[in-house]
Amino acid sequence: MEDRAEATVGERVELEYQLVREDWRQALKARARASSRAVRMQRLLLLAAVLLGGVSVVPLLHGEGPDLVPLVTTVLVVVLVFVLQPRLMARQFHKMASRHGTYRAVVDDTGATVINTGGSSHLNWTAAPHYAETPDLFVLLSDDKNVSCLTLLPKRGAQEPGGADALRALLDRHIRRL
Repeated sequence: MEDRAEATVGERVELEYQLVREDWRQALKARARASSRAVRMQRLLLLAAVLLGGVSVVPLLHGEGPDLVPLVTTVLVVVLVFVLQPRLMARQFHKMASRHGTYRAVVDDTGATVINTGGSSHLNWTAAPHYAETPDLFVLLSDDKNVSCLTLLPKRGAQEPGGADALRALLDRHIRRL
């Protein structure tokens, strides 16, 4: 399916797209940066990794061999959390979203409307007062502490010249970029 869009600067941007796994990976990464809870969790995990690494070095200071169990455990936990977990989440979100086929979105001065085979939803600008831009998409975000609502608007859906720029200008007029 080919993605396409029509853009009228300042008034309305229409997109048509299918979501791919990479869209979800980028959106979840943007959401994690916007969520204070996710940032605190990442800092806590890094602190735990540093502490466990430090504990494994203490025997070296006493002339003994290091205890490898805490060190290996730390490395595994950090790898799982920072590398695999976002990819696994993106995979699950993509699996659910792909059931809805092609998405059509209209973004205008009233907000964003997204339609697919599963239904439709309209977000006014107070429901999604922030957005993040990634290399491939715009992510509309709610402002609750968990950032529980996100709407993906892939740039590739806007194939008219300047469609992504028109969408960025429209978003900048109505909501705050993170």
